[in-house]
Amino acid sequence: TPNCSLVWKQWYQRRVRGEVLVKVDDFHTVRQKLSAEMADHSNLIRSLVVRAEDSRLMYDMNGMKQCYLKLFDLNRDLVNGYNIRCNNHTELLSCLRVVNQAITKAGRLRVGKPKTQVVTACREAIKQNDVDKLFKVIESGAG
Repeated sequence: TPNCSLVWKQWYQRRVRGEVLVKVDDFHTVRQKLSAEMADHSNLIRSLVVRAEDSRLMYDMNGMKQCYLKLFDLNRDLVNGYNIRCNNHTELLSCLRVVNQAITKAGRLRVGKPKTQVVTACREAIKQNDVDKLFKVIESGAG
């Protein structure tokens, strides 16, 4: 039975680490999406500011008012997007800390050159987005 508990513990740890890595990927995807939306909004803001100024110069107060109302809405959207990005970044850092702690613990199990090899192999597996390789390196070493 001790062997069964060891297998269960390894399965659970693997599942938890896998979920953390999936969350990291999700956070990166959300970050890219929000960055693209922010760029789109900034282009729209430029055009609205120009239109509002043109309306002001032509004494078209209704047109100017409409442009500034749209700018107000875009500004609110940008602030909300910024808050989402901040929360996303905080959660991303938390997940990356968990991954880094797992790599650090795997490295501490070894001394000297094998320690360096394990840490390097783990980082390479993360760059390649190869979760299975990462688990194999953590569990059995780089060699």
